[in-house]
Amino acid sequence: MAHLSLTLLGQFQVQLADQLLTRFESDTVRALLWPGYSDESARTNLRQTLYHLRKLLGDDRPETADAAPFLLITRQTIALHPAAPYQVDVRQFGALLAATASHAHRTLAACTVCRQRLQQSVGLYQGEFLAVFTIADSDEFEERRRITQEQLHGQALTALTQLADADEALMDFAAAQRYADRQLQ
Repeated sequence: MAHLSLTLLGQFQVQLADQLLTRFESDTVRALLWPGYSDESARTNLRQTLYHLRKLLGDDRPETADAAPFLLITRQTIALHPAAPYQVDVRQFGALLAATASHAHRTLAACTVCRQRLQQSVGLYQGEFLAVFTIADSDEFEERRRITQEQLHGQALTALTQLADADEALMDFAAAQRYADRQLQ
């Protein structure tokens, strides 16, 4: 089965088997959310969108019956199947930061593994969470998106500070300067 990749940091992107999927008509389709619609219209739009999304991802093909589908859909929920081959940049970002935070090291400068994890995490941070992604008439969605943006932005700034400090301690001033410049950006 092909690998699915979701980019939520910066420009929203979906790739399947390294092919960019561009058949998303609007942010409401991307979010699977239709505020301002009647319940019946919203459910109809959701059913149609899920049908097309399953086709696009190959979840509807008989040859994928032995593999885990990408989507787990019930009458109440939609989720990514944990056994499906997918990655989400936000999850990777958080996992790398958590692994660094939980690793026992004397100093970050002395821990090559953790510096590499932080470098990977800031490499994933290509911009704000769901940048230029808006859902009209959905204050709840916008509030949650804004809060998540702020949290992830703060985590990225902290990682950049840690990397700059570690490189300064290692007397790699050029690298420290690059991380400081990235903080300012």
